[in-house]
Amino acid sequence: MALASTSPDRPSPLEALNLLYPLACTLVGKKAAPSLLVRVYEQGADARPQEGSDTPEDWLALLLREAPKRSREQGAARMPGATSASNTDSLRRDTAERLARSTLPIALATCSAAEQFVLVLSASQLSQATGPNQSSTLFEEPLPTDPSALLRERLRAILSAPEADLIDETLADADLQAVLRDVLHDHFAPIPSSLRARLRATLRSSSSSSSAGAEEAEEDAGPSAPPSTPNDASDRLVDRLPSRPGPRTLGVVLLLGILVLGGGLGVSYLTNSASPSSAPPPSLTAFSAEQVGAVTPERTTTQPAAAEAYLDSTWGRRVRLPSIEDTQVQGVGRLRATDNAEIPVVLYTGGKGAQIAAFVYSYALLDRLDGTARLDAQLRGQLTQRNRLVADEQPSGNGLLWRDRATVFVVVSPTLAPDTLRARVQP
Repeated sequence: MALASTSPDRPSPLEALNLLYPLACTLVGKKAAPSLLVRVYEQGADARPQEGSDTPEDWLALLLREAPKRSREQGAARMPGATSASNTDSLRRDTAERLARSTLPIALATCSAAEQFVLVLSASQLSQATGPNQSSTLFEEPLPTDPSALLRERLRAILSAPEADLIDETLADADLQAVLRDVLHDHFAPIPSSLRARLRATLRSSSSSSSAGAEEAEEDAGPSAPPSTPNDASDRLVDRLPSRPGPRTLGVVLLLGILVLGGGLGVSYLTNSASPSSAPPPSLTAFSAEQVGAVTPERTTTQPAAAEAYLDSTWGRRVRLPSIEDTQVQGVGRLRATDNAEIPVVLYTGGKGAQIAAFVYSYALLDRLDGTARLDAQLRGQLTQRNRLVADEQPSGNGLLWRDRATVFVVVSPTLAPDTLRARVQP
C-alpha cells in the first residue's frame, strides 16, 4: 500500500486528515488521537511508494491496523470500531455544554427581572453570603428559591425533548452554573473603561478628602490646645468669615456674572443651532443592507458544510445555514462593526446576477452593537418563534429575519425584491 508518494499527480496525505481525526477520536479518545495519527503517518511515510493513488480507504485501513496497538498501550483492549463509554461520555458532555451555551441567552431573555437577578446572583456564587431574603424587597414578585430548577425549566421550554434530556442527564447543577457564568461573562464583558476611570477617581478623591480632614483636625487641635467650648467654636467660626464686601465690589461681581451667563447662553444657542439632534441608530435590517459593501471575504467555498465549519472554527458559531433556491454559497466574510464586534456574513450568488448576504448575529453580539444597530421590541417579539420568517422593509433595504436558538439571521439582497427573496429562503 503506497502512502508516501510526493508525486504532484497524487493528493496530499494530509487531505485524509479531516476524515481520520474524528475516527481516531472515537477509537481511542481525543487525548490519544494525535499520538495514534502520528503513528499512522509514520507508517505511511515508511511504506514504499508504488504506482497509483492513495485513497482514503488506504489510510482508514492503516488507522484500523494501528488503533488496537494504541489501545493495548493504554491498557484499554478493545476491537477497532468499538466505542468506549468514556469517549461517548465526552461527546455527550461537549454537545450538552455547546447546546447550553447557545441556548442560555434565550432562556435568560424569557425570564422576569426577578428571575434574572436570582440566576445572575446564583452564578456569581454570592447567594449564600448575600441571602435571598435581603433581596426580596427589591421586587414585587416572590424570588425563586431554586435557581438550577428554574434554569432547567426555561431551557426545556426552548429545546426539544431529546436536547433537554441530554442537558439534564449530562450536566450537573454545578456544571450548568459554570456554563451560565461563561455566558454572563461574554454578555457583560468588557466593563466600560470609562466606568473604571470614574471609580478610580472617586476612590482617590475619597481617600484625599479623608486624609485632608484628618490633618486639618490635628492642626486645629494643636499639641496643647485646651478643650473648646461651644461658644469658643462659634467665635472661631465667626472669625473665619470674610468681611462684608463694599457696594463697588458687589457691582463688579454682578456685572461679571451677567457677562458670563450671557456668553454661556449664546454659545449654547449657537451649538444647538449648528449641530442637529443625534439620530437613533438604524434598524438591524437597514444596517445590514447598508454594510453589505463593507464585508471582507475571507473563505471561498461553494459547500455549505465547509462554510458552517469555518463559522464554527473562526467564531465558535455552530449554525445551520439557510437553503436559498437558485443560489449557491460563494464564501464567508466578516464585517467589523465596532472595536469589539465582528459579524460573520455568508455570501450567496444566483442566476441573473442575484447577490444575497446572510448576516449571522447572536443576542450577545446584538448587545455589543447597541448604539450602532438596533433590533426593536416588535421584531424581537416576532422572533420568539423559532425559524419563523419575518419580513422587514426599510427605505435603505429590505430583508428577512429569523431565529434559530441564539442565532438571529438577517438576509438582505440588493438585487431581489422582498417577495422573491422570501419565496426562495428556507431556514
